[in-house]
Amino acid sequence: MKKANTLINSVIYLQLFLPTIFGGPICKTGNPVTDDIKRIDELVGNLPNDYKIQIKYISKVPNVTDTCWLHLTAPEMSVSLDTLSEKFAQNSSNYLIIENLRQVLDGILKCLSEDEKDYLEESEFDCEKSDLEPKQYFNYFNEIISAFQSAEGNNPCDSEAVCKVIEPPDAEQKTPKANDPNRFKGLCLECDISVNYLAMIGITIVCTVAITVFLTCLVIGVQKRSRRNRRNESYQTDIELEQKREEKEQDVLFTHENQDSFT
Repeated sequence: MKKANTLINSVIYLQLFLPTIFGGPICKTGNPVTDDIKRIDELVGNLPNDYKIQIKYISKVPNVTDTCWLHLTAPEMSVSLDTLSEKFAQNSSNYLIIENLRQVLDGILKCLSEDEKDYLEESEFDCEKSDLEPKQYFNYFNEIISAFQSAEGNNPCDSEAVCKVIEPPDAEQKTPKANDPNRFKGLCLECDISVNYLAMIGITIVCTVAITVFLTCLVIGVQKRSRRNRRNESYQTDIELEQKREEKEQDVLFTHENQDSFT
């Protein structure tokens, strides 16, 4: 009987200390992941295959724990699901499924908030704004759920997880279609540069034309003023010559009159 009690106590102690040695679940208040995730396939089937869902995609970094990755991906996925749910009526099945998935993420966020602490270093993750199709989007959701279920409570973040936004490497992603209602702006860095360059060229051309017109008008005005002055001077000279001629004629006439009077 004593040996049996010793064996039972050993099993109990192993159950208590094994999570500490080999790692235990990250959440101390229970597993927030419910059977609602099984309805993801139903939700994907209700959405068009070419439908685009906006999210800030965050790729994993080698040698960094799942817990750190979850600190970034879970909040972004929760925000994205909020935006997605607004596109459906509140009494629709799609809305209800999305709300249940968002509650799962809220539970994960609550678990992650239990190990908050002050960090001295940072671990950078590449964050890429993306438009994902429904299947890609919810595969990414399932990756987050799998990372949470495999995360261990004794292996938290050694540094603060931060997000470094990058541009998508795919050229097709950089140039969204004009008729795509789900596209979002700012993905085409080369387009922004081209637009700015063209704007600079346009401003330069306008300034050059304006300066040229101003100088041309100034030169024309100076030329007109010069011609006007020359005409005035010529006219004044003609008047003076006419006056002298008339005075001379009067002098000649006066002389003849005097001569006639003496005669």
